[in-house]
Amino acid sequence: MFSFLNIIGLITFSFSGAIKGIQKEFDLFGILVLGCITALGGGIVRDILVNKLPKMLTEPSYIGFSLLGILIGILLRKKTTPIIEKIFLISDAIGLSAFTSTGCIIAYENGLSLIGIILLGLSTAIGGGIMRDLLSGDVPLVLCKEFYASCSILGGFFFYLFIIFGFSSSISGLVCVLIVFLTRLLAIKFKWHLPYFS
Repeated sequence: MFSFLNIIGLITFSFSGAIKGIQKEFDLFGILVLGCITALGGGIVRDILVNKLPKMLTEPSYIGFSLLGILIGILLRKKTTPIIEKIFLISDAIGLSAFTSTGCIIAYENGLSLIGIILLGLSTAIGGGIMRDLLSGDVPLVLCKEFYASCSILGGFFFYLFIIFGFSSSISGLVCVLIVFLTRLLAIKFKWHLPYFS
């Protein structure tokens, strides 16, 4: 389950990073950097937090799947802007849900508590996206009024809930994916947001 979710997260997040780079009119190197940092940044943060060597340094497949997502983004670059925006949001939601789940699974395997599971899932899910937005000159999505990080936190809570009810980490991870993805899609459709002040 972990490997499958990780592959999905790598491809979709690198794709969303590549789309952002294309929208910002980056050159090929810039697109590659943005795609890879989006896909790999959160995992690096996750591994460092549990005192492990980042897997991207020991698993060539991490770079491979990231490059695949970037290639898909480049091939789809000539689609109309509304379609690209929709694809970007959906791919980002898939990446958010997949990486939240992998972060929660790693946290559980390392014996972390509820707070640790939620925070590791959150940092895995949003770390790369924050780096993507900063490198492309945007305010990170997670800091805006979007209902974004909250989806990851909710998913981490449900992962823990299913664990304490005796379900396996694989089943709990799948529930986490569904909760995060569906919540994020609903937030996009109905324009949910947290309170903000001006």
